[in-house]
Amino acid sequence: MTKRTVANNFLYYIFCGFSGAVTSLIVWLFLKLMGLGIGLVWDTIPSNFDFKFYPIIVCTAGGIILGIWQKLTNAVPDELDEVMKKVKKDKFYPYNKVLLLCISALLPLVFGGSLGPEAGLTGVIVGLCYWAGSHMKDAKSKIPELMQIGISATLSAVFYAPLFGLASVNEERLDSEEKPTDIRSTKLISNIIAVLFAAGTLFLLNSIFGGSMGLPRLGGYNITNFERLWGIPLALLGAVCGFLFIISSKIFGKFFALIQGKLGIIISTTLGGIILGVMGTYLPLTMFSGEESITVVKESFAEFAPWILIVSGVLKLVLTNICIKSGWKGGHFFPVIFCGVSIGYGVAMLGGLDTAFCAAVITAGLLGVTMKKPLAVTMLLLLCFDARVIPWILLAAFLGSIIPTKIFGSNKKKAK
Repeated sequence: MTKRTVANNFLYYIFCGFSGAVTSLIVWLFLKLMGLGIGLVWDTIPSNFDFKFYPIIVCTAGGIILGIWQKLTNAVPDELDEVMKKVKKDKFYPYNKVLLLCISALLPLVFGGSLGPEAGLTGVIVGLCYWAGSHMKDAKSKIPELMQIGISATLSAVFYAPLFGLASVNEERLDSEEKPTDIRSTKLISNIIAVLFAAGTLFLLNSIFGGSMGLPRLGGYNITNFERLWGIPLALLGAVCGFLFIISSKIFGKFFALIQGKLGIIISTTLGGIILGVMGTYLPLTMFSGEESITVVKESFAEFAPWILIVSGVLKLVLTNICIKSGWKGGHFFPVIFCGVSIGYGVAMLGGLDTAFCAAVITAGLLGVTMKKPLAVTMLLLLCFDARVIPWILLAAFLGSIIPTKIFGSNKKKAK
């Protein structure tokens, strides 16, 4: 390796660290704006009056505004899987509507959508990474790598989970039929540098200005041998919930595609807003990303009937897909995690089991089905649960990842 190569690699790694820091700053600003918007719409304004059906009014208005905005700007954020597919296959991501996409990603969150911020943010960051790479001398060959770095840094900052940011990009889906990505040492090093700078920058910003530090921690771990016998059944229950998420995604994907084709995007987003508002009026836990609702469940679960927690979790799985497919674009990680936690706490209350154990295993099984990346699931939930429950999380995530693969894979073979 020549001195020139060493110098170029060093400069490239410096740029990766800078990219991670800038990504973290953008994520922090976005989340701050989201928090201010939610506070204004859902705390400040309704504090002046008491109206039970306020969520229906706001969500319906939000659906109309969102539909008009998308029709006028044609700026529609991609779902996270779509972003990753474009990065991997096309080696390109459009960047000409970055500011408009930021607004498009922010609106559904402010109006109470059952969505996470990660999908819209990832598309924005990846677009900026492509733009930066295409305007840098001798960096065009590294554009695909820079876009993957953008995904890693964004997910690390949104969830405050560097290991999840690394695993989510570098781990192959267990149901993938594509050729595995070549993970070179230079690529892995650049990813590590980016997520470390992203995490460090977010820590500094939150320490100085305040802000969220990721998912809440859900208590200790104290289970008996009898409760261990429930590990596999709980993982399978999580997998069943994951199937529900996938099936509802397909059903409402077709339904709202038909609505949008015949009646237009404004009708579609408005209908999605009405459904969100009605459900949120009677089951408030189904609204928003679910991050703060996890804390509510953790601290006040004894105040809820078990069936309320279970029904809220199940319906939120469906509602998240209604939001996404109707045009309220956003991520599903935060809502899905809340669903697993809520269902887990409800099941624990019914069976007299450890709440954290049930929540961890069910959530891992659910995420295993939706992500097909057991290591990434484990790295994400590592922040929420006691280290002693990690083997159960990994087992549940693995079961959730392979069961759908085997079922659908066998069907494909028979069809052939």
